[in-house]
Amino acid sequence: MTVLLLAHAPLKAAEVGQIRLGDDYAQFYVGGSDWHPCEKECTADASCKSWTYLTTTGQCRLKHSVVPAHPNTCCVSGVKEETAAKPTTQLGSDERDCAKATLEAIDANDTNLANQCGLNGLLWSRSYNDLYAHCLDSSPRRRTRDADERKLALQSCQQVSGRSRSLVCDHYARMSVAEAASNDAANCGFGGPGWSGAYNDHVRWCQSANPSAVRDQIANREHQLLECLSRGGGQSDEACQGYAGKAVSQFVESTKSRCGTGFSGTIWNDDQAEHYRWCRGHSPAEREDLTRKREAALHQ
Repeated sequence: MTVLLLAHAPLKAAEVGQIRLGDDYAQFYVGGSDWHPCEKECTADASCKSWTYLTTTGQCRLKHSVVPAHPNTCCVSGVKEETAAKPTTQLGSDERDCAKATLEAIDANDTNLANQCGLNGLLWSRSYNDLYAHCLDSSPRRRTRDADERKLALQSCQQVSGRSRSLVCDHYARMSVAEAASNDAANCGFGGPGWSGAYNDHVRWCQSANPSAVRDQIANREHQLLECLSRGGGQSDEACQGYAGKAVSQFVESTKSRCGTGFSGTIWNDDQAEHYRWCRGHSPAEREDLTRKREAALHQ
């Protein structure tokens, strides 16, 4: 008799000049234009179904499903082949049971990731080998208890709407921070609260917004990034460089003159990069108006 065991699923040929948007469960910085480390990470991760590497910013994004691909020179993407089941030599009942139980555990963790349940620990590992070894080390009763625990945890995740909302906002905030990092790395110059790199600010906004607005905000930023990356990133804006330098010098002057606590906050600080980002997102008239207001406050 033979049984079927899961092998690491191979990847299809890399898709050069393609980006896959959405369903990210992990984003991390690799650096450089070599996409192979990102592909390798997806190969080793049982939960990864597809991936995208932003060669312009050195960022790898792993996805728990196969999302559509779109042409864009910014990126290289890839998709795993359907998991191949390979026949093995004669195995005992424990090995057969654990091969089946491990596949079920991986399916449960895919549901965990897709619903952003936030479940973790050994029972929610993404490693086939770890789950299989844990099963072999457990008694049949323990295996049944583990399966029941996963089932109950997933049911609880889907039933508790408040917790679900919190997890949605955690995912939204992490995605927002990743998009902000891409914006900065590519010098796209997008500004405003939506492009902040502050995780807590994004969580607070998400908690007061409706679900469709949360989804739209992520999608809108992704499309803005695509436009920027497709033209090779943003170009330095000399006018905004000048505005940012002036803003910093005005803040320094207020500090030297000991103007008081009113000269602090978003428009009074020495973060030149933040002033530059704000400038890129506002009109010349708005920039000039704010510069004049700071000047008038200093004069007073």
